[in-house]
Amino acid sequence: MDTRRKAHFTMSAGPVEATERTLRALSQPVYYHYDPQFAEVFDDTLAKLKAVFQTQQDVIIMQGEALLGLEAAAACCFQEGDTVLNLVSGVYGAGYQYYIDLYGARSVEVRVPYNAAVDPEDVERALRAHPEVRFLTVVHSETPSGTLNPVREICTIAKRHGVLTIVDAVSSMGTLDIRPDEWGFDICVVGPQKAFAAPPGLALISVSDAAWQVMRGRRKPVRYSYLSMLDWKEQWLEQRHFPYTVFTSDVVALREALAQVLEEGLPQVFARHERSARACRAGVKALGLGLWPASEAIASPCCTALLPPQGVDEKALRARMYEEYGVLISGGVGDTAGKLVRIGHMGKMADPMYVAVALAALERSLFDLGHTVRFGSGVGAALAAL
Repeated sequence: MDTRRKAHFTMSAGPVEATERTLRALSQPVYYHYDPQFAEVFDDTLAKLKAVFQTQQDVIIMQGEALLGLEAAAACCFQEGDTVLNLVSGVYGAGYQYYIDLYGARSVEVRVPYNAAVDPEDVERALRAHPEVRFLTVVHSETPSGTLNPVREICTIAKRHGVLTIVDAVSSMGTLDIRPDEWGFDICVVGPQKAFAAPPGLALISVSDAAWQVMRGRRKPVRYSYLSMLDWKEQWLEQRHFPYTVFTSDVVALREALAQVLEEGLPQVFARHERSARACRAGVKALGLGLWPASEAIASPCCTALLPPQGVDEKALRARMYEEYGVLISGGVGDTAGKLVRIGHMGKMADPMYVAVALAALERSLFDLGHTVRFGSGVGAALAAL
């Protein structure tokens, strides 16, 4: 039997801890998806989702982790002969190339180092050089790097060129004031397990009229498939018939999580994430540690990516924080694995007091592993930053 301590504080890059209200919603009796009461729940969840997304576009909830939504966007839009401008500033942007290849398109790439952000001027140049581009794909918050791309400027440029945009806002939606309609997002994919602090297992997606037209205009539109966005448009939104069995309990929990966001108020939620991120970065720097992002201007509010000091193994550091002090944080992913650690501050955990706990565990764990630390320096700087 594993007797190790469970994390008292999950300060990861997602999934994050759910609130008591969300957990109670998740424990309700399981709905039959054609129970008339569940239809009301589902409709209310979509309405709340539109309010949190700040969109008038259609929103759908696909029944699978956010990656399902990202693949579905490629499967439903791309076809042989299409050209996609793929913007790569991290692991997830690079990973989207797989779907571009899988669904028969060719790519043009704008790539920057994984601690940097894409320059909108480079996007403009790429689109001028490649007028055949039909789609642009971009990750807003590259969670493995803790960095942000300027999606507002990028998508505005894309729309001037008549290019359809696919935005991965999996970890950014709910941490920042994002306006999909105004900024030119055609497909925007979000994960509930990040800033909404709901269970993973759903893909939350806004879809523009232009995107629906592209999907319907394919030589072979994708229908009757688990990857079909059109099935959700044509079967549920238009005919009130679910394409397949809905993850009813996850939807109930999501509804409760969204209700809490709206009750707090979007401006207050965004401000809380900004304060927590600012405090965390201040604490990290006061400990003499470097930030992974090239500048704080592109640092994501969802997590703080930091560089362990020389001579301290990042795995040992994370293990010490977890096993001795009950604080769970994340390592890198893919090309960032072994190079950085990440303190998450999303949803419930986007609170300066939780950040202070994580920094206290970081300070003590660094000391335990032989790194010189002035106790209280990180926590003190974080609190001062408030």
